[in-house]
Amino acid sequence: MDDDVSSPEVGNTDRADIPTEAEIMSGIADVRLSPSDHQRIKDLVNGEEMQHIKNYDRRYLIVGAGGKTGAATRRMDVYDLLNDRDGAISTRLEDFGLTPDEIELWIRVFDILCGRATHIVGVFEDFDGGYVWELGLLFAPSYRKKVWVLKQRYPDEQTERDKFDNGMAASHVEVLLTGDRCLEWCDEDELYDAVSQLP
Repeated sequence: MDDDVSSPEVGNTDRADIPTEAEIMSGIADVRLSPSDHQRIKDLVNGEEMQHIKNYDRRYLIVGAGGKTGAATRRMDVYDLLNDRDGAISTRLEDFGLTPDEIELWIRVFDILCGRATHIVGVFEDFDGGYVWELGLLFAPSYRKKVWVLKQRYPDEQTERDKFDNGMAASHVEVLLTGDRCLEWCDEDELYDAVSQLP
């Protein structure tokens, strides 16, 4: 999407702008991979980390900000809290060792992880990160039924718009950030309470 395209406000998304599952899956299929890329994905899918995940009844895929930020730290807190549950394991795309040079493999591996997860948990404080592309896949009906969103709530409408107004994500906001699977929080205590409400 062009950078100069303005995005609608939260809740004002035109349904005609929301891509279908077929359009999202077509985008995944359109990625062209080399034989070595296919082998890399095969190695990951059959590797120790993926095999380890299969041994758990509840498999949480944690989505959100990475790096060395406060948002990334809070995402890891959610990861740890859910990982500590009996019979559960948390995972992130980063756990599979993909490098920035392998960006074209990320969406394929993320798609596989979504399929293997029993619960997909998004921890969102804004839509200003490279993780925003993940929302497209989370929006797909086949995965949406697994998605829970932990969304930071800001004290005023202007800040809320500033944090969550993103053309790439706008078409998914209405579905993912509304309803009983979106739990809002203002501070870390509320975030941890929201985590306790997840199945």
